[in-house]
Amino acid sequence: MRQHNDDRGSTELAIAAPALLLLVMLVVQAALWMHGEHVAADLARRTAEQSRTVEGGAGPAAPSGSVLTDVSVSVDRGAEEVTVTVTGAVPSLVPGVSWTVRHVSVAPVERFVPGSEAQ
Repeated sequence: MRQHNDDRGSTELAIAAPALLLLVMLVVQAALWMHGEHVAADLARRTAEQSRTVEGGAGPAAPSGSVLTDVSVSVDRGAEEVTVTVTGAVPSLVPGVSWTVRHVSVAPVERFVPGSEAQ
Protein backbone atom coordinates (compact mmCIF):
# COMPACT_ATOMS: atom_id res chain seq x y z
CA MET A 1 0.00 0.00 0.00
CA ARG A 2 1.20 3.36 -0.93
CA GLN A 3 0.44 6.48 1.11
CA HIS A 4 -0.02 9.86 -0.49
CA ASN A 5 1.24 12.88 1.39
CA ASP A 6 -0.43 15.31 -0.94
CA ASP A 7 -0.87 18.91 0.21
CA ARG A 8 -3.41 19.79 -2.43
CA GLY A 9 -6.24 21.85 -0.94
CA SER A 10 -4.16 23.33 1.88
CA THR A 11 -3.85 26.67 0.13
CA GLU A 12 -7.58 26.91 -0.50
CA LEU A 13 -8.30 26.13 3.15
CA ALA A 14 -5.76 28.71 4.33
CA ILE A 15 -7.57 31.36 2.29
CA ALA A 16 -11.15 30.22 2.81
CA ALA A 17 -11.07 29.71 6.59
CA PRO A 18 -10.29 33.35 7.54
CA ALA A 19 -12.73 34.60 4.92
CA LEU A 20 -15.46 32.35 6.32
CA LEU A 21 -14.66 33.48 9.87
CA LEU A 22 -14.88 37.13 8.80
CA LEU A 23 -18.23 36.46 7.13
CA VAL A 24 -19.61 34.85 10.29
CA MET A 25 -18.34 37.79 12.37
CA LEU A 26 -20.03 40.26 10.01
CA VAL A 27 -23.36 38.40 10.27
CA VAL A 28 -23.18 38.40 14.09
CA GLN A 29 -22.13 42.08 14.03
CA ALA A 30 -25.15 42.95 11.88
CA ALA A 31 -27.40 41.14 14.35
CA LEU A 32 -25.85 43.07 17.26
CA TRP A 33 -26.34 46.36 15.39
CA MET A 34 -30.00 45.55 14.64
CA HIS A 35 -30.59 44.64 18.29
CA GLY A 36 -28.94 47.93 19.29
CA GLU A 37 -31.27 49.78 16.93
CA HIS A 38 -34.28 48.15 18.58
CA VAL A 39 -33.00 48.97 22.07
CA ALA A 40 -32.41 52.62 21.08
CA ALA A 41 -35.87 52.86 19.50
CA ASP A 42 -37.51 51.40 22.61
CA LEU A 43 -35.57 53.75 24.90
CA ALA A 44 -36.51 56.78 22.78
CA ARG A 45 -40.18 55.78 22.68
CA ARG A 46 -40.41 55.15 26.44
CA THR A 47 -38.60 58.41 27.25
CA ALA A 48 -40.90 60.34 24.91
CA GLU A 49 -43.95 58.77 26.57
CA GLN A 50 -42.67 59.78 30.02
CA SER A 51 -41.75 63.29 28.90
CA ARG A 52 -44.99 64.08 27.09
CA THR A 53 -47.21 63.93 30.19
CA VAL A 54 -48.40 67.02 32.02
CA GLU A 55 -45.88 66.40 34.81
CA GLY A 56 -43.21 65.64 32.20
CA GLY A 57 -39.51 65.94 32.81
CA ALA A 58 -39.25 62.60 34.63
CA GLY A 59 -35.91 62.12 32.88
CA PRO A 60 -34.86 59.48 30.42
CA ALA A 61 -36.02 55.92 30.88
CA ALA A 62 -33.41 53.34 31.81
CA PRO A 63 -31.91 51.42 28.87
CA SER A 64 -33.68 48.09 28.41
CA GLY A 65 -30.61 46.22 27.23
CA SER A 66 -26.93 46.09 27.89
CA VAL A 67 -25.91 45.93 24.23
CA LEU A 68 -25.54 49.73 24.00
CA THR A 69 -22.54 51.54 25.42
CA ASP A 70 -21.91 55.29 25.66
CA VAL A 71 -25.66 55.93 25.63
CA SER A 72 -26.69 59.57 25.26
CA VAL A 73 -30.33 60.66 25.62
CA SER A 74 -31.38 64.16 24.60
CA VAL A 75 -34.89 65.43 25.43
CA ASP A 76 -36.22 68.61 23.81
CA ARG A 77 -39.66 69.48 25.17
CA GLY A 78 -41.47 72.23 23.31
CA ALA A 79 -44.95 73.67 23.79
CA GLU A 80 -46.61 71.16 21.45
CA GLU A 81 -44.21 68.24 21.05
CA VAL A 82 -41.33 66.47 22.70
CA THR A 83 -38.36 65.18 20.71
CA VAL A 84 -36.11 62.49 22.14
CA THR A 85 -32.81 61.53 20.49
CA VAL A 86 -30.94 58.42 21.63
CA THR A 87 -27.43 57.65 20.44
CA GLY A 88 -25.15 54.83 21.49
CA ALA A 89 -22.43 52.47 20.39
CA VAL A 90 -22.68 48.76 19.72
CA PRO A 91 -19.73 46.50 20.62
CA SER A 92 -17.59 45.77 17.58
CA LEU A 93 -16.57 42.24 16.63
CA VAL A 94 -14.83 43.42 13.48
CA PRO A 95 -11.58 45.20 14.39
CA GLY A 96 -11.26 48.81 13.31
CA VAL A 97 -14.97 49.38 12.65
CA SER A 98 -17.24 51.35 14.98
CA TRP A 99 -20.96 50.69 15.00
CA THR A 100 -23.25 53.45 16.28
CA VAL A 101 -27.00 53.70 16.52
CA ARG A 102 -29.24 56.78 16.60
CA HIS A 103 -32.99 56.98 16.98
CA VAL A 104 -35.33 59.98 17.20
CA SER A 105 -38.83 59.81 18.64
CA VAL A 106 -41.35 62.67 18.49
CA ALA A 107 -44.59 62.75 20.49
CA PRO A 108 -47.24 65.40 21.17
CA VAL A 109 -47.19 67.01 24.61
CA GLU A 110 -50.27 66.54 26.76
CA ARG A 111 -51.89 69.85 27.60
CA PHE A 112 -55.13 71.05 29.05
CA VAL A 113 -57.43 72.63 26.48
CA PRO A 114 -60.52 74.20 28.05
CA GLY A 115 -63.76 73.17 26.36
CA SER A 116 -66.06 75.72 24.79
CA GLU A 117 -68.92 76.80 27.04
CA ALA A 118 -72.43 75.99 25.90
CA GLN A 119 -74.70 79.04 25.54
